[in-house]
Amino acid sequence: MAKLKIGVVPYMNAKPLIYGLQEQTDKIDLVYGAPATLPKMLENDDLDVILMPSVSYFRSTGYKIIPGSSISSNGLVESVKLFIKTPSIKKTKVVALDKDSLTSCVLTKIILWERYSLKPEYITLEDKRKIYNEYADAFLVIGDDAMKIKEEGFITLDLGQEWNELVGLPFVYAVWVTKLKSRLQGLDKLLIDAKERGLKSVNEIADIEAKRLKLEKGYCLRYLKESIKYNLGEQEIRGLKSFYDYALEMGAVKEGIKIEFYNE
Repeated sequence: MAKLKIGVVPYMNAKPLIYGLQEQTDKIDLVYGAPATLPKMLENDDLDVILMPSVSYFRSTGYKIIPGSSISSNGLVESVKLFIKTPSIKKTKVVALDKDSLTSCVLTKIILWERYSLKPEYITLEDKRKIYNEYADAFLVIGDDAMKIKEEGFITLDLGQEWNELVGLPFVYAVWVTKLKSRLQGLDKLLIDAKERGLKSVNEIADIEAKRLKLEKGYCLRYLKESIKYNLGEQEIRGLKSFYDYALEMGAVKEGIKIEFYNE
């Protein structure tokens, strides 16, 4: 029997979702990739299931969301940040967007327009080490890298907090997705069980990630327990729909996409 191929981001925030899967190497292949790379791998049938960026779901057809889990925030997220070098946000003319990101790139545009009435030029941030150079006024950085950048000298916008202040709802960065035609028995239970095991083991995960990233364990533990949320309930779905409405208004997603759930 072929192994189930699951694509996931390599960041700390995803580790509780896959903690219970890592030991099942006889049944599961975990494939790590940046958010921007995973959707194409699912489209090409290189993967069976992925942690899909929310915006990718709204740009496609033929996919369904596996219920029960997400990577979300309800306020401060700490790992999706816009670092602004100008003395005032209003002076931001050029924004470099993290090449690894899809959803947060659109979120950045929504926040800058809806909260600050800004429509700057957007370019791609290929090398995050260059945020200290002068070729852009602001830099979007996501994932573990965003947590390691020292904020001195920047105005820093935490985009989870900015979204929450804009709409009063959680922001959903990614959801488990599979193709509409997939017939994978026990998939939803597999992923829910893995999440529950991960959340029970969050102290151990924080210890592992603190050593890997050279961050304080207490910081990692707070991030995993307070900043990142893992449910996909009514409020998260409302937040997802709100994101779709804003993204549609700016032409960043397809019209007529509905939130549909995978049923075995």
